Amino acid sequence: MTRQPRSLMAQILRWHAIAVLMTAIAVAGSVYLFLDTTAARIQHQTLHVHAQALRQALSHDGTGRLRLTQDNTSAAVFAPSAGFSFRILDQRGTVLFQSASKMVLPTADIPLENEESFFRRQSRRTFYAGTSSPAQVGNKRVWIAVLQNLTHPDYILDDLLAQFLLYGMAIVAPLLLLLLAIDVLIIRRAVLPVRKASASLETAEGVPLDLRLHDERLPAEVRPLALAVNALLERLTSSYRMQRDFIADAAHELRTPIAVARLRVEAVDDATLRARLCSDLDALGRIVEQVLELAELETVALDTAASVDLVQIATDGVASIAPLAFRSGKSIALSPGADSVMVAGHAAWIAKALGCLLENAVKHSGTGSSIDVSVGTDGTLAVCDDGPGIREQDHAAIFHRFWKKERPTGGSSGLGLAIVAQVAEAHDTHVMLTSNPGQTRFAIAFRLLPVASERLCGKRSFED
Repeated sequence: MTRQPRSLMAQILRWHAIAVLMTAIAVAGSVYLFLDTTAARIQHQTLHVHAQALRQALSHDGTGRLRLTQDNTSAAVFAPSAGFSFRILDQRGTVLFQSASKMVLPTADIPLENEESFFRRQSRRTFYAGTSSPAQVGNKRVWIAVLQNLTHPDYILDDLLAQFLLYGMAIVAPLLLLLLAIDVLIIRRAVLPVRKASASLETAEGVPLDLRLHDERLPAEVRPLALAVNALLERLTSSYRMQRDFIADAAHELRTPIAVARLRVEAVDDATLRARLCSDLDALGRIVEQVLELAELETVALDTAASVDLVQIATDGVASIAPLAFRSGKSIALSPGADSVMVAGHAAWIAKALGCLLENAVKHSGTGSSIDVSVGTDGTLAVCDDGPGIREQDHAAIFHRFWKKERPTGGSSGLGLAIVAQVAEAHDTHVMLTSNPGQTRFAIAFRLLPVASERLCGKRSFED
């Protein structure tokens, strides 16, 4: 299975989306760590203040016993609803004093260090932050442990942090999507010259010989490819012109030998042999003429803006081919849609194209067939015959040069329909072919010119 090439825009957007997502995750993580560190510092400072307040409230009496005096500075620690709790421990871990609100943290989990330590703990449903501060009261060393319930309603810092992250992501996510949408517009604008350059190379019948990619707006990354394409087109053009000139020169040089041979054939005594040789030389001469016509079509830019009367061209063409059609046992008729149908084109080459279509119809339709030439008021010139028809799979091939597959009639060069297609292309149109057993129709639609008046007329028949 052939893998389809991926779009450059899709690749850029995919990798940019990944980069934006990773950046967003990194930024969100960094902000979260910063806010969490800030919250921990604030928690530590708050707990340290309460621990110092408890230290100020500790004293000893004359007997050396410790006592804890509640004052205004430590009211938040003693208030059960404030979310704080405390314990004062001695060196053995014995609880000397504790708050009214029960501390769920086991005494064994409280660190007793020589320096103040900050810690966080988690129970089944609650998060705690705490400090453990050593203190010397008289001749006794104690540790003051203060805990704060981070899920307590009075503690709003975690709520602020969660709300900040939630609403921050709600704001950042649409901005990231908007950034990707802007990227699409930027990339489309950046690759627009590339698309235009690609479109200039897309033609129905190939690349014009003078076509080059000269768009100065092409990105620097694509310009080397454009230069390489131009160099390739230049080499192809040079090779094509050499081949075309050789064929044209060879066909031109063959005219004189054919004319000389024609004169010498006239001196042959055998009438049968003389007729056959003349027929072969006529066919060869016709091939040479058609090769020259094709070369001229490809070399000279035709003036297709002149005013041409299709009815007059069709009348002359049918009158010229009628004797040959009658000798072949066929009938021919002209069906003009009006007395005059004016189109834009080159009269001589339209007449040659019509002549090729008529010759093709006469040669490849059986005895007793009828040929009808019609000129529509919409500028369509058509030739229809009731011959054997053309197979659908051969519709495209018959316009190729020298194509003569399964042709029953000898003497055909296979260039006539190629000339017709070339003339149609020169007039910015194409040949329309419809064929079924018993009917074949070739039609060319030319650009119609406005006329002052038109008179409808009927079928014109040509009789022997």
